[in-house]
Amino acid sequence: MLYHYLVKYCTPPTTTQQKLAFAWKHPRSIINQKKLIRMEGVDHALIERIAAETEGFSGREIMKMVVAWHDAAFTMDDALLTPQVMENVLHKFHLQHKLKETWTKQEALIFEKLLQSEDIEAGSQKASIESKNDNVKQTEKELLDSIDQDRLRLKNMRSDA
Repeated sequence: MLYHYLVKYCTPPTTTQQKLAFAWKHPRSIINQKKLIRMEGVDHALIERIAAETEGFSGREIMKMVVAWHDAAFTMDDALLTPQVMENVLHKFHLQHKLKETWTKQEALIFEKLLQSEDIEAGSQKASIESKNDNVKQTEKELLDSIDQDRLRLKNMRSDA
């Protein structure tokens, strides 16, 4: 699936037929000379490694990651997709995936509270649920801080380029 989205969003047309189809789909590109993305250093081994690292991601998350690669390449001066750009975006999506996992943990805790609300007789069970909730909140806060730091790093990288 990763290959499919990479070809769909990040590969420029190479044959005459593909170029004509692109011009037909985007007629203003003839006048405006729309920039097309180039890929350098992206090979089969890199794609396979990224595919292994995105194990557990949904198809939607993978599609959004490839679109983010596309957008990140367009923020560069020469619209070049490199392994470094791909790694930066991949890191960002790993953090977002971990954050989504904390959300599901919170939902599980809420469901556990609902199920045990009638059965809670001793304060120790309630305290254990509260400590789990505090741990999830702390993890979520750390991930949000990490995402903010990553955002600033990407912004600095774009301004330096």
